[in-house]
Amino acid sequence: MMSPLSDYDPATWHDFFEATAGASATLSGLIFVGVSINVRAILTEEKKLGSRSLTGRALESLVDLLVVLAISFVGLVPTISAPWFAAYLGFSAVVCSVSPWRFVGSFLRTHVKPIAFGLRLTLTSILIAGLLVAAITTLVGAGGGLVWLPFAFILAVSVASVNAWILTVEVLR
Repeated sequence: MMSPLSDYDPATWHDFFEATAGASATLSGLIFVGVSINVRAILTEEKKLGSRSLTGRALESLVDLLVVLAISFVGLVPTISAPWFAAYLGFSAVVCSVSPWRFVGSFLRTHVKPIAFGLRLTLTSILIAGLLVAAITTLVGAGGGLVWLPFAFILAVSVASVNAWILTVEVLR
């Protein structure tokens, strides 16, 4: 059984980071395939909507999954200290916040349903908050630390999976 101190030590999370690196890399590849298969339909639908909301979904999915991949890679560095890893988690939260800002701008110029906009913005905000909580609690050594990462990673994969479904199936309906 892991001790509470291991909740703040990236080295003890080696197996988790290995698994999430492989999974997020694979899912990122699937997003690329899905978008490349339907690129014409995606661009046609965006032209009809007058926005970049679908390509924004693709970008959001890739950013979320590549952030999970990058966090996993950094977590696998055997000599990384908890403070440096916490700083990287904070940086990753900032990177994840770029897509929602683009989405807000796109939403204001389009006819996307408000419920879809609200749900997407809420889920992305929760993902960012999860990464920030993991960063802060790892830095201070109290409040859960890296225990918050599975929550954030599952949320990132869920958002990316929903977006992938929309980009590969729903765009063709």
